[in-house]
Amino acid sequence: MADDRNDQFDELFEPFELSDPPKPDVPAVAPPAPPMDATPQPFVPSGTHVTTEHAAVDTVLCPACGASNASFNHHCERCGSRLSTDPMPIAPAPAARSSAGGRALGVLAGVVLVVALVALMMNIFNSGSDTAGSTSSSTSTTTTTSPQIVAEIIPTSVKASSQLSADFGPENLIDGDPSTRWNDNSLRGVGAWLEFTFATPVQITEMEFQNVTDDTKFRQNFKIQGYTITVNDLNVPISGRLVNSNVPQRVRIASLETFTLRIEISTTYPAEPVGDAVPFEELALEEVRFFGVEK
Repeated sequence: MADDRNDQFDELFEPFELSDPPKPDVPAVAPPAPPMDATPQPFVPSGTHVTTEHAAVDTVLCPACGASNASFNHHCERCGSRLSTDPMPIAPAPAARSSAGGRALGVLAGVVLVVALVALMMNIFNSGSDTAGSTSSSTSTTTTTSPQIVAEIIPTSVKASSQLSADFGPENLIDGDPSTRWNDNSLRGVGAWLEFTFATPVQITEMEFQNVTDDTKFRQNFKIQGYTITVNDLNVPISGRLVNSNVPQRVRIASLETFTLRIEISTTYPAEPVGDAVPFEELALEEVRFFGVEK
């Protein structure tokens, strides 16, 4: 019985049979070393299939690690550094996209421009109409308005600072009679004044001084030299000088609508002796005339 149990136990541990017997171990043979004078081959990363085309292309060395790379590579296959020093191409700037706010602003600017153009055209049209209307109005005014005629204006009254006597009063200056005259009874006429009054407003353009026309009387009396004229509608006085002559002398006046005109005498020409006749001490003036337009 003991032998039968041993046989069963040995069957359980019977070795497996192999189809082929194991080959004896063969020592591995190292590949032959390249000759010393052989040309170094370019570095090819593991897993890269090298073709005859790759072997034929030019190579460049990586400036970072010194590895050899194909000339058409832009980056090193070993370290990834950039091989070429040329500037990288710059992508074109993206086209500007208009936002909703930009489009709205453009529409608003267009509307404002159109409104401005319409307003400009209307102003031009209206100004043309106004010009035509003003032209026709001025034409009609020129046609209907008669030109103003300058004529002699006679004052209604005259006053003086003094007079020699009743026969030589200031009213003789506006009576139109050359045989009468006004004689002042002051210090040889210096500081004397005359004031003329008009019934209605007048626009005086000129006034005329007439010294004594008789040569003997003219030389024997003092005559007006410096004067100042004022009118009640203008605050600017008119000053001037007369010549020592007995011819009429006109002075321009710039008044618009005046009622009064005042003459103040500042200096005089001296009187002269004539033959045995002594000179007089008074100022003499024969006539004063006014010219302009009555309103």
